[in-house]
Amino acid sequence: MRHGRHVDCRGLIMETQSKGQRFPDAVYTFGMPGDAAMIGRGDGVEKQPRKQRLSFTTEQWVPFPVDRVFAFFADPMNLPRLMPAWQATRIDSLELQSPGGGDRPHDAGRGSRILLSFRPVPLSPIRLRWLALIDDYVVDHHFCDMQVTGPFGYWRHCHLVKAEARGGADGTRVTDVVDYEWPVGRLSGAMDVLGGRLQLRHLFRYRQRQFLRLLRKEAVALS
Repeated sequence: MRHGRHVDCRGLIMETQSKGQRFPDAVYTFGMPGDAAMIGRGDGVEKQPRKQRLSFTTEQWVPFPVDRVFAFFADPMNLPRLMPAWQATRIDSLELQSPGGGDRPHDAGRGSRILLSFRPVPLSPIRLRWLALIDDYVVDHHFCDMQVTGPFGYWRHCHLVKAEARGGADGTRVTDVVDYEWPVGRLSGAMDVLGGRLQLRHLFRYRQRQFLRLLRKEAVALS
């Protein structure tokens, strides 16, 4: 391990609501990744075999600056806060690699490993584990996490952020691009059509709404 640190921790699920302060509405879109979505996903994307892999992309605009948005996503302790409460997601271990500069101690830089566990269904006594590796990171632009072990046959998720004004308000466009395979081999495409992709849409829509609630709560607390 190079200049890393290991932390044992437990996640925290938080529901939030802003009060007394108004924000511009967020904007959400879903679709397939085009050329614009591919930009900035990192050199590792092009090195990954694309055959039989599925892709999913979604965008969200939020009225907050790029540095704040990126810092939220790059801090792995925020990940359980984006997951539904019934999953009881927690971080069981965390091996952080500093992205350099010393001014972002909470960021999971390239080479960081995050071990999560969560319930696959409500009230399940069984917890699934997911080991993620941060394999690409460019501050205030993008980072990508890849499943090392976990419930998918393959999973690589890239988060991109870009400053963008809408309706006269400054903010950030967040683009999530996922390359994935369901754990059913050649039936991955069929599973996607029969409900897998819809499940991903619901997951990311929840994440987007929760993310906005958390940012708004933080803004109110600081005001």
